[in-house]
Amino acid sequence: MELKTKTFLFILVSFLLGGVAGGYVGRTYFPRMPERHRPSWAEVQKQFSDRLKLDPAQTVKVDSISEAFRQSFSQVQGTYMGMFHAKRETLRMSIRAVLSPEQNKLFDAYIKETGQREGRRREGGSGRQAAEGGRSTDEK
Repeated sequence: MELKTKTFLFILVSFLLGGVAGGYVGRTYFPRMPERHRPSWAEVQKQFSDRLKLDPAQTVKVDSISEAFRQSFSQVQGTYMGMFHAKRETLRMSIRAVLSPEQNKLFDAYIKETGQREGRRREGGSGRQAAEGGRSTDEK
């Protein structure tokens, strides 16, 4: 075998061994974090019942109490979110008043980017997913 062929094979084998070793070390010492998911309401109720060791009658009573308050919390949250969005829009309009047309275009892009991050967070995604681009349910 020629020297060039031996050198080429040595480099190729070294590269392959390095890739295998790198993959092994990466998986062993830097495992992927499992995707987090937001527990369903039923899962939360079950965890609560199990943790407090509720009997079936208590579970039914606590579930009905929780459901009654959950509905009122939803109403409060809806009111709060409406006020929050109105204030945020007022803030944005005040900022727009001092920006040039070019800066307003940059501001629009900034708002879109932050909206995508917020949307991903609400959906239970990670920051990395938001950086890769997501969709927002709350865009202008």
